[in-house]
Amino acid sequence: MASPRIVAITGANSGIGLRATAQLAAAGHSVLALVRDPERSRAAISEATNGAPNVRMIQTDLSSAASIRDATAEISAHGRLDSLINNAAVFDLAQKSASFTPEGHELFWATNHLGPFALTAHLSPLLAAAPQPRIVFVASKGLITMPWLQIRFDELDSANWYSPTKAYYHSKLAQVMTAVTLAERVPPTVDVSCIRVPAVRLDAERLSSQPAVLRALYAPKNAAAALPGTLGATYARAATRATPLDAVYIDENDTAVPIPRSARDGDARERLWALSSAATGDIGWAW
Repeated sequence: MASPRIVAITGANSGIGLRATAQLAAAGHSVLALVRDPERSRAAISEATNGAPNVRMIQTDLSSAASIRDATAEISAHGRLDSLINNAAVFDLAQKSASFTPEGHELFWATNHLGPFALTAHLSPLLAAAPQPRIVFVASKGLITMPWLQIRFDELDSANWYSPTKAYYHSKLAQVMTAVTLAERVPPTVDVSCIRVPAVRLDAERLSSQPAVLRALYAPKNAAAALPGTLGATYARAATRATPLDAVYIDENDTAVPIPRSARDGDARERLWALSSAATGDIGWAW
């Protein structure tokens, strides 16, 4: 068994995040479960972990810079952090028009990219102090169907091109690019990975909350999708492995997979890093 670690995971209250939380806790690791609404999350996490005492919920809204700062302060109070899993993301097909944060950022972009970028930057000093830091980002296998997708550098917060699908995959491409850039900046002891997640079977509660037409359209795909528990094990391995993998972009079986075309462009990655840094307040990184 791996030595006990302190692992922070966003979106710990449902889906893959909930299963990863349960598996990490069962293995003896301390889990900081970062969730947007602790009261709504409490029952699900308690049931999944059998009320494990080594799980602590921390309120974290990734679309809010203030919430991320507060969560960072609470995590820092522990004095140690070994691993961070940037799991949480928003992908609501029912949201047909763009919505924006108080800072003016489009919600999918803010939650799925800027939030993880800022949280990782804020926590980088704690992670840098750990003997074997592990940082996990999450992308989507759906990017395979969009080989020409590029970051819309001049329209990051524009509603003109928005659709939930476009906004989601745009933000997931940004996660791949961020992981690759960060992996180039950190020392060899730091393992940065980005997991290319396939279609995931939705929990019954989440599926039932969708409009009837979407439930009907999604039903065949949901039946064939990967089980969240299997993918939770992938997350847990990435956060606790003793030896870093040779690859940054991996699938659910820890196998290296090709980096999306536009993510191979070093200039584009550096431009994204600079814009993301400016949008999140130029937080100082440990690396």
